[in-house]
Amino acid sequence: MIRTSIRRISNKAIPYEPVPKNKYNQVRSQFNFKPDPTPGLVHNPPAAIVNPSMQIPKMFLPANDPRRNLETKRGFSKEIIDLMPIVDEAKFVPRAPYTQETAEQIRELRDSDPDNWTLHKLARRFKLNISSIGTIIGKQRTSVRNPVKEMSARSFEKARREKLWHTNQY
Repeated sequence: MIRTSIRRISNKAIPYEPVPKNKYNQVRSQFNFKPDPTPGLVHNPPAAIVNPSMQIPKMFLPANDPRRNLETKRGFSKEIIDLMPIVDEAKFVPRAPYTQETAEQIRELRDSDPDNWTLHKLARRFKLNISSIGTIIGKQRTSVRNPVKEMSARSFEKARREKLWHTNQY
């Protein structure tokens, strides 16, 4: 049934429109010319700018403009930068290479209690990157846990429904 109705409509029945019909007033919308984009960068500041001389980017100013020097006057001197506090200090300084004894110690700690000695704790204690700790440990051994707790809620619900389905209980 659907196949026959599709066959009745052919490509010849659909009119060809080189320019799509306008949904709005044809006469008025002909005057809405779309502007051609200007090539290159254009600086167009907003209408309510506080102080245009301070906020015009340097690349848009001519070479002999006196406003180019304002940018250098606003900058910080080396003495002021040295007095400023460090915003984000490193948590630890990562050591480069590690010894064989350190690698064995990391493996022993991880094997003794994998829930307590996470990668982050081991990295903090031995001052190594987490990626290097991961390469030392290699494949992590799976801790023995209750398999029901490890299942996600969705897979647990699916297994429960499947079990009820096999026993003809819905």
